[in-house]
Amino acid sequence: MSPTAEQKPNDGSQKHKAFGTGYELWIGLAVGFYVIYAVADLVSRMVRSEVAVTVNFSDGAASSLDVGNGAAALSGLTEIIVPTADVSSGAVVLVIIAEIALILTALAAAISLVPVIRDIAAGTPFTPRASRAFVAFEWIVAVGWIVHFITMVPGGNWISADIGIADDVGPGITVVQAFCVLGIVGGAELLRRCFRSGRASQEELEGLV
Repeated sequence: MSPTAEQKPNDGSQKHKAFGTGYELWIGLAVGFYVIYAVADLVSRMVRSEVAVTVNFSDGAASSLDVGNGAAALSGLTEIIVPTADVSSGAVVLVIIAEIALILTALAAAISLVPVIRDIAAGTPFTPRASRAFVAFEWIVAVGWIVHFITMVPGGNWISADIGIADDVGPGITVVQAFCVLGIVGGAELLRRCFRSGRASQEELEGLV
C-alpha cells in the first residue's frame, strides 16, 4: 500500500511544518553557539600566539599554581595555555588540527541528523532516509573522534615534553571520554535499528490495511 499524501515526508508543506516546529532551530542554535565559541576561542589564541592543550596531571605531581600566600597542586584534567614560541611548531599544528576536527565533527554530526528531525516532526519517523542519517552520524562521529585522538595525543605529549612536564602528566584524552564516544555511536546504532524495525512494522501494518 503506497503512503498517502499526509504520510509522505518529502511533501513541501510538511517540510515547512517541520521547520516551523522549531526542533531544527533549537538544535541549530545549540550547535551554532558551540561552533562560534570554539572558533572564536581558537582564533583568539592564534592571534595571541598561544596554544591550549588539556593534560592529565597525576596525583602527587610536583606541578603547582601560586595562589595568594600558598600554592594549589594541579591534579586531574587541566587545560594549560602556553606561548607558541616555547613549543615546537609541529606540536602546535597537531593541536590545532585536533581542535578543528572536533569543531567540524560537531557541526557535521548535527547536520546529518536534520533528516531525522524533519521526519519526526512530520509524523513519519520510520523512513529510509532517517536510517541513512543515523549511519552518516555514526561514521562522522567515529572518524572525527579518531582524527582528534591521533592528533591531540601526540600533540599534547609533544607540548608537555617541550615545557618540561612530561613526567608529571598523561594524555588529555581519557578512557572515560573514549567510552562516551562509543556510547554515542552505539546509541545511534540502537536508534537506527529501532527505526528500521519500526519501518518494517509500519509496512506490514499498511499491507494488512
